[in-house]
Amino acid sequence: MTDKKTGFQNLIEILDKEISAYEELKELFSQKRELLKKSKSDDLGVLDNKILALNNKIVKLNDTRKNIGVELTGKECNMTEFIECAEQKAPDFVKQLEDRKVKICKLIPEITLLNKQNVELLKHGIIITNKMLETIINAFAPQGSYYNGAGKTDTHDIDMWTISEEI
Repeated sequence: MTDKKTGFQNLIEILDKEISAYEELKELFSQKRELLKKSKSDDLGVLDNKILALNNKIVKLNDTRKNIGVELTGKECNMTEFIECAEQKAPDFVKQLEDRKVKICKLIPEITLLNKQNVELLKHGIIITNKMLETIINAFAPQGSYYNGAGKTDTHDIDMWTISEEI
């Protein structure tokens, strides 16, 4: 019983660290959304590096949680299975596990929504950037000759040489 108790205590600690990491990720995604709205691309790189580092931390925490699941039950478990196992082997931890499950179930959809919003903002930013580049390219591209019905060059710009000859 002591071994299972220690295992569930370790599980609770890992879950708390995961929840904290998810809350931090949610905050970073919120910051990213604001940067995307304000078109501050210089700050995006720094923020993306923080997100990647945090993601690596979350992956390690998930691996640790999976290992604890294997130690407690002999297989990888989800939160429902952890709660069921605690009901049988360590009832004192059921309430704590249920509370953490609620927190995780609340955070994940919020993070997913923020991520989807950021992706849409990035797509919109790419469209705007492409239109700006197209406008710049068209403004500086050399104009070709236009021919009128008589086969003569018809330009919209006034040729200075022509004006000089006519004066």
